[in-house]
Amino acid sequence: MRPLSIRAAVMLPVFLVLTFTLIVIILTINNHYRTSSQFVGKLLLDDYSQGIELDLRQYLQHPFNANVFVAERLAARLQAAPINNKGLRDYLLSSHTSLYQAMPYMQVLSIGVDANGDYFGYRKNQAGQSILMERSDATQGALRIFDGRTLNANIVYQDSHYDPRVRPWYIPAFNREQPRWTDIYLDADEIGEVSLSAIAPVQVSGEVWGVVASDIKLNAFNRFLSERQQKLGGALFIVDDEGRMIAHSGSSSPSNILHFPNITNNSVLNATINEISADWPPEPEKLGKSFHFDIHEKQGHFYGTVKKIALPPPFQHQWYVVAALPDQLLLESLLSQQEISIYLVIAISVIGLVIVYLIIRQLTRPLRDTAEAAAKLASGNLTYRINTPANLREIAILKDAFNNMSGKMQESFNRLRQQVRQDNLTQLYTREGLIEQAAGLRYRSPNTLAILGVNGFRDINDSLGQDGGDVLLCAIAQRLTDLADGSSMLIARVRGDEFAVLAPHTTNRTQSEALVSQLLSLFNRPVTIGNDDVLVDACAGVVFGYTYGDAIHESLQHAGLALSEAKRSDAAMYVYFEASMQARVQEQSRLLLELHHAVQHHEFVVFYQPFVRLSDGYFCGAEALVRWESPSRGMVSPAEFIPVAEQSGLINQIGMQVLEQAAFDTVAQIEAGRWPAHFQLHVNLSARQLLSADFIDKLEQVLTRTQLPPENLTLEITESQLMSHEHLATSGLTKIRALGIKIAIDDFGTGYSSLAYLHQMAFDSLKIDRSFVHSMTENSTNQRIIEAVVAMTRGMDVHLVAEGIETKEEAARLREIGCHYAQGFLFARPLPLAEQPTERVTDKLPTR
Repeated sequence: MRPLSIRAAVMLPVFLVLTFTLIVIILTINNHYRTSSQFVGKLLLDDYSQGIELDLRQYLQHPFNANVFVAERLAARLQAAPINNKGLRDYLLSSHTSLYQAMPYMQVLSIGVDANGDYFGYRKNQAGQSILMERSDATQGALRIFDGRTLNANIVYQDSHYDPRVRPWYIPAFNREQPRWTDIYLDADEIGEVSLSAIAPVQVSGEVWGVVASDIKLNAFNRFLSERQQKLGGALFIVDDEGRMIAHSGSSSPSNILHFPNITNNSVLNATINEISADWPPEPEKLGKSFHFDIHEKQGHFYGTVKKIALPPPFQHQWYVVAALPDQLLLESLLSQQEISIYLVIAISVIGLVIVYLIIRQLTRPLRDTAEAAAKLASGNLTYRINTPANLREIAILKDAFNNMSGKMQESFNRLRQQVRQDNLTQLYTREGLIEQAAGLRYRSPNTLAILGVNGFRDINDSLGQDGGDVLLCAIAQRLTDLADGSSMLIARVRGDEFAVLAPHTTNRTQSEALVSQLLSLFNRPVTIGNDDVLVDACAGVVFGYTYGDAIHESLQHAGLALSEAKRSDAAMYVYFEASMQARVQEQSRLLLELHHAVQHHEFVVFYQPFVRLSDGYFCGAEALVRWESPSRGMVSPAEFIPVAEQSGLINQIGMQVLEQAAFDTVAQIEAGRWPAHFQLHVNLSARQLLSADFIDKLEQVLTRTQLPPENLTLEITESQLMSHEHLATSGLTKIRALGIKIAIDDFGTGYSSLAYLHQMAFDSLKIDRSFVHSMTENSTNQRIIEAVVAMTRGMDVHLVAEGIETKEEAARLREIGCHYAQGFLFARPLPLAEQPTERVTDKLPTR
């Protein structure tokens, strides 16, 4: 007998029963559900958000009043008699202790003194103890944070440049002489949390003596919201008028203020953010009105509202509370009214399910077994087979296909697992294979994990081809395997040209270093590739300790960091991991994040250092120099952020912002008559910018927007960058000069370029490096080098600019030698636009 079709046996009764059930549900419930839920939801949301607003007002008012009280009491004491540093500490400690007991979310109480920039404060550590923070003569003018209440305690953090008078919590109270709240800012201590402070001036005899500040960390707001959200569920957060997330009720909080961030593992919060972020801030008529949305993953239907928080002055921020609650909660009061309809739906559903169950019980049992088998397959049991007899044609086909698929998946999985664990080229373990092996090791003594990196492997690949590179890697792998033969060492190829060695029997540092030296000595013998003998060297990053078991992931990361340090070092062939390496990487990550923010918010400013014509001292041009005015770090040196910007590629955007601002400034100064019409603007150019495919187009756009004549612009590129990218001299630089823009070679003399190479490059001026100019009047060698450069370029129709002029004697000698222009502290330091000279600086030049 031919098996019955599963479509005819199952789909028809299921379709009839479910259709009838859905019709009853739609007719009975649908007409009342939405209207009722919206009405009840609006009432409950209004009451809920109003309660949050009242709680938040009290939450902020208490520390504000307490801070004013502390400031007024201190002013009264100062009015009566002067108070020494010990008196200030005692007063602060007693005030902080009593206030923290009443308001544990008020973490810090501090005083900044205007006269000398002194600072005294106490904060609560994780153990709930008060610790001293002080900047005074007793701390040699540096901010010190101790692990106790007195100056005798251990110092946990020090900042020699800290001045409370420039901090965001000090300036508003000092200038306005009124208690107020600060904007949200980043702390300057070792933790760097985001804070909001109540601040109040301390006025003595009509003058502001200092400022008292009470800090509330933003994570305290998260706890505040979490406590209230737990009562009802849903989502609750506070947003300012710029869309920055102040706090939310999620289990984890962002470490800083972000614009509508993604909240990890909280679909309710994220869905609520998506509903409101597209049109923020909301129109006044939308405030207090409810909105609704659905969340998948069985989260259900939600109702939300946005309410502006009416906080009394002097709280100047525009904050909004956003609340979203599940409809199960909102409709709880309606359940009794829907009881009849629900009973009807349940009765019909039960009857329908019984009918379907009786029909398909015998017919679909193999199908159920197939589903169970699929679940076992998904859980990793690839050997499971279905043995239940099938009476339906489709199920029989499905059972046979499943068994066939399971067998093939087992074969594919075994092959894939082998590829993941073992490197196809060298037959060593891969990174994953090494982790799998090391995770099962358990030793009682420390061991050594070393990652060996081949130096210059990319050049070898370029010269010998990929096949030659593969031969080299296989030879290295064989040497490592031979060394490990008979031992318990694990060898792996963890990256293209990097090999890892895990040696479990190096129980002390001496044995560890001996092993690393032995590993590196394997590279001292040449490798024969075809007809060539290739000699390579390597460096190593090493971790000594307990690197197996659960620690293998972290140990590989640490060894990689140490290898990077070894590659940067000119002398060390191997480097052992130290905790400071990871701290540097983390600091670079933080700096990179802040640089992204700086680029987006145009935090870079342009300073100018003039050039003068040595023949008459005439001010004829200036070099535009970038400075970063960071809200949290202050004025950041280019030496600190330019390398990070170069490595990350942000230098392209920073360079364009500097170029455009400098061009606008130059055009404005020329049109105002403050700078001459032939004024030369010099702007530094990075090799990364020149390598960018759209750099020339962007350069033309800047000239068009700013209306700067091309002949007024000179782009400077360092000699070392030109030597590293020789093709730039014949391609990118030629295109720039075709626009009418001049090219200058910066730091000339430090890149060891040849005269023949100079003749091939397109440039208009050379800038002699300051290392040759410095002390040239005492050092005859430096003077002869400059004379040689002048003689070398005499027939090349280029201008010479000497950098780093600091004395009149150096300027006079350079003028005698024949140098055309000069730049240095003798004439002017890098200054903002408003402080630039306009005509001559002959008073800085010696007379003839």
